[in-house]
Amino acid sequence: MLMGVDGFALTPTANFLAYPRLHDECRYPPGWKLAGRGEPIDAVVLTVAVPDHALRTILGHVGDPLVPIVSLVPDDRQCIDAAGQGEQFAWERAYAIQARLREMPVSIRHSAAPEDLLLARVYSRGQGLAPVHDPSSRDLVRYPVAGPLENVSELAVGLDNKGYLTRRFFDRLFCCPQCRSAHLSVREECHSCRSANISEEVVVHHFQCAHEAPETQFRSHGGFKCPKCARPLRHIGLDYDKPGSISRCDDCGAINDKPAVGFKCMDCGAHHAPDQVPARTWYSYSLTAAGQRRLLHGADRAGLPAGPGADRFRLLLEHTRKEQREFGSPFQVANITFANRDAIAARDLRLWEQSMHLVGDALHSALREVDAVREHAEGFLILMPRTGPHDAARALQQASARIRDVLKVDPGFRFTLIEDVAIEGLFNRRA
Repeated sequence: MLMGVDGFALTPTANFLAYPRLHDECRYPPGWKLAGRGEPIDAVVLTVAVPDHALRTILGHVGDPLVPIVSLVPDDRQCIDAAGQGEQFAWERAYAIQARLREMPVSIRHSAAPEDLLLARVYSRGQGLAPVHDPSSRDLVRYPVAGPLENVSELAVGLDNKGYLTRRFFDRLFCCPQCRSAHLSVREECHSCRSANISEEVVVHHFQCAHEAPETQFRSHGGFKCPKCARPLRHIGLDYDKPGSISRCDDCGAINDKPAVGFKCMDCGAHHAPDQVPARTWYSYSLTAAGQRRLLHGADRAGLPAGPGADRFRLLLEHTRKEQREFGSPFQVANITFANRDAIAARDLRLWEQSMHLVGDALHSALREVDAVREHAEGFLILMPRTGPHDAARALQQASARIRDVLKVDPGFRFTLIEDVAIEGLFNRRA
């Protein structure tokens, strides 16, 4: 019987799919058997480096994004859990993953919810959600543990907000504001025409007449003389010096002290100035105790956040609801949106992101200490305990005036006081 890292036998017998087929000399360990037609598949074993389309077909056939996939040959693609480290390691790795999957309740093990799937992959692989740099990815970053799951970064942010994952900084990369690709070429270019066809040229200073110009203007018919006074220049340090250099565009002829910096997207071809290019921050994530409890015991009671890293806004809202039930204390929740959001972001995405940071600061300074602010995909939620509708509207009008004072652009500030039952729908919109 195959024994795993914890010393427990793999029971019942696990089925595996070998693709394209097992080699004649390959012997699989006890406790495993080839899956028959219609039988569930507990692991996929690749015996050769299969092409991408074949791997997609296999994943579609298996239909389970949690099943371990191991390769007996080197293979570093996203969905492969072990490769090129020997047959014994491959089988042990498949066993360890499958053993952890068996620990989960059916509601989690067979859940189709993307957040459950991501948590299950993190737990079953026994690793954190660690990103790696990958030049073949449009983002230049991928999460190998996530396997075939999509929108992993967005899912991880939501799980971090709920207290199921905790994050640590990994990297910050610039991305194209037009297509969101991180394949950007950072280059020196002309201030006038934005061509990268520029050259650096030394500047010559003639002491006697104080003329300064590019060195090419001092060279004439093999000699070296001042283009202003026509005197020959022979001795550097006595007749002239070279105090610096300039940037010359070989396309339009423009001259500047220093070249400009620009970004060109290698995927869509768009060109952007530095102040238009947003940065995206990437994190590595670890499973928290609350996340492990969710995996092993199912959903949390009452849908509330389950750990110290949980959503503070939700906790305060629940407390305010209890106050209302017990003491009749009124509270208001305002949904703030911005009518000009799309127009500003289309023109300058980085300006919009910076504006939203300032909006958050302005809201915190304009509101009371007991009020809570939470950002969502289209704006902000404001929780205002012990406040009636009239007082809430007056406070939000003051916040709007503060925002207009600190922003360079008009975001089109709007607010709506919403019913309690509508709040959950806004929680589900990712920021």
